[in-house]
Amino acid sequence: MGVEEQETLSTARTNTNDNATYLYKENTNGEVIERYLVPCPSADPADPLVWHQWRKHVAMVSTCFFVFMSQFANGSITPIIVPILIDFQISVAQATRLITLNILATGVGNLFWIPLAQKFGRRPTFIACSMLFFGSAVWCAVATSYSSLLGARTISGLAAAACEVLGVAIASDMYFLHERGTMVGLYAFMQGAGPALGSVFGGLVAHATPQWRWVFWMTAIPSGICMLTVFFLIPETNFRRPIADNKAGMTPTEFEQLRRSINLGPQAALSLTRWYDRETSLWKFFIRPILLLPLPVVLFASVNYGLTLGWVVIQATANSTAFSEIYNFSTIGVGNINIAALIGGIIGCLYGGPGSDYIVRWLSVRHRGQFEAEYRLWSLIGPFICGPIGLLLWGCGLGYQLDPYVAITGTGVSYGVVCAVATICITYMVDTYKPLSADVITILQVFRGVFAFAVSFAVTPWTVNSGFVKMSGYMTLIEGVTFATAVPLYWYGARISQWTVKKYGLYNQD
Repeated sequence: MGVEEQETLSTARTNTNDNATYLYKENTNGEVIERYLVPCPSADPADPLVWHQWRKHVAMVSTCFFVFMSQFANGSITPIIVPILIDFQISVAQATRLITLNILATGVGNLFWIPLAQKFGRRPTFIACSMLFFGSAVWCAVATSYSSLLGARTISGLAAAACEVLGVAIASDMYFLHERGTMVGLYAFMQGAGPALGSVFGGLVAHATPQWRWVFWMTAIPSGICMLTVFFLIPETNFRRPIADNKAGMTPTEFEQLRRSINLGPQAALSLTRWYDRETSLWKFFIRPILLLPLPVVLFASVNYGLTLGWVVIQATANSTAFSEIYNFSTIGVGNINIAALIGGIIGCLYGGPGSDYIVRWLSVRHRGQFEAEYRLWSLIGPFICGPIGLLLWGCGLGYQLDPYVAITGTGVSYGVVCAVATICITYMVDTYKPLSADVITILQVFRGVFAFAVSFAVTPWTVNSGFVKMSGYMTLIEGVTFATAVPLYWYGARISQWTVKKYGLYNQD
């Protein structure tokens, strides 16, 4: 069995009290007296769970910085599409490919990078991607033809792909179950803030200078800094965890005693050759994510995340032309629309991260300390209510040419919804299939990238044929139907997941 399978699959998902996972310890009166740390940490200094908290946070912030820069680079090109179009004398469709092919490469690239990360280690894969990302950023700045720039943008998306999955995988490696929602929320915020701030930044630079290449140069500089932080601050977090007999985990007091008893030097974790999985073939790592897509939990998370992101892609693409045509917004004005998206992203990530963690803790206490991954689905009530509000504000605002702040508010609400949904769905998948976390996140990101790429081609014809009002109505209806699938999943998800755990436990045997 490979590294991820070494964890006890059967203890991650169960409905029986004998094998249940507990987050809290109770006294004889049924009162919660202490929290259990799940999964149970080991006495091995290579175990990321036992590292000092500051060391975990430094690695997580460095990882999120890479995630932020990958999205920042994609957002910064939006305000300079017109200057590039004029300079290279290309069509609007060709210019749009500079964005859409980057999105596609970011999604599909995970099918290449993540198997390598699981076989040879997360750290060397991260370093290789950061170097390639920096090189492609410089390439964008010096490109002298459309074909060269398109190639650089595609390579940039391919290099950025790994951080989208490894960011969550590293968070699940280093943090306990009750901390994951907050850390994934931070990751989702940086992923969402990147394109929003990148678009604002690109608009400011484009307004200050007629040389569109300066946008790429100003992106290449922090990309170089990002490469250095990855090399010096992100350790190897792959770890073959021993099967724990204590399904309840470990109390914080016991954990502190364990941590004081071991030497936690950082040198070994910074090695490039510390990890190599000899037990699982590289081919199995390549094929396994594709086989996981039909799982109900994975399919639910992928469709809901991909759909809400697709609506945001439609809004961003339409906003780039609609606000200048309807409201005579300048280039910098169109870029500043994303300030609303940034505000919405902050609120959405706080709700989907710490907010969903609080809901899970509250429900676990009410169920005598027992944890179920489906508790997190209650957090989708917020996006279920706010999603239609954001879509209809945006569609009706543009369709009826209301005050521009109506559509801008709708854009911000929709952005907050996608950030919340991303955080909740990703954490739900990790809670359900922690031993296969990298694989399920890989297929989710692939689905997200392919769906966003496909949706980008539908924006113009859909807008022309239906108009903004009808289009937002259709989007609301589709989103409501997909969100509603959380109801049967809440009631039957544990049984379905238990069945799939047994199934994958069988065919993952080497």
